[in-house]
This record gives sequence, C-alpha cells and structure tokens, in this order.
Amino acid sequence: MFSISHFISKLFWLMVFLVFSLLITSLVASNSQLTTLHLWPISGQLTIALWLPILLAFGTGLIIGASLIWLRSIASYRAARQLQKEKKNNASERLTIEDDSHLLFDETATNLPFNSEKGKQTQSAFTHGS
Repeated sequence: MFSISHFISKLFWLMVFLVFSLLITSLVASNSQLTTLHLWPISGQLTIALWLPILLAFGTGLIIGASLIWLRSIASYRAARQLQKEKKNNASERLTIEDDSHLLFDETATNLPFNSEKGKQTQSAFTHGS
C-alpha cells in the first residue's frame, strides 16, 4: 500500500511540474519582444526580452516567500524539540516518583488508625472495606 501511495504522490508532483513548465514555456514564447528597464538610482538603461524581468520577479518572490516560511518554521521546530525534551524529562521523573511511591503506600498501609467503636481498622482508600 505504501508503494502505491508513494507512486501516486510522485506522479502528482510530476504532473504539477509538467504543467508549470508548459506555462513558463508559453510565457517565454509569447513575450519575446524587447523592453527597456531604467535603473533608477543609476542613470542607465537595460534592454532585455520581456519574459526575463517577469521570470526574475517571480523567482525573487518565490525565494523570499520560501525563506520567510523557512525562518518561521525554525521557531516551531525549536518549540517542538523543547517540548520533546520536557516530555522525556517528565517521563524519567515520573518513573522515579513511581519507583518511590510504593514506599509511601507500605508506610500508610501498616499504620492505619483503629476504630474505637468496633476495635477494627478504619477503611481507607487503599483497603476498600476488606
């Protein structure tokens, strides 16, 4: 079952890649005329094909967006790692407490107070009326 779902996932991403490649190819083919870019702080001009600034703007936005998502995920991974460490520490502390708790139970079970009316030991949460 894993291999089928893995194959379908790979096939899906291959199809997405092919569609995206066809869109980029059609963009480049339909926008081949030249355009002049004026570089504002510098008094210069640059004449290039129209598809190049379009793809550069798209690529720049893609890289900036991916970087922002990656930077935000670092905090999430750090918090998850901290919770995992705390969970591990709490589990080891719980084992230590559980190991020592039988000593407290033995002390309270042997030192039960007597009932003055009947001469029997009183019922507690540990004896359940036995």
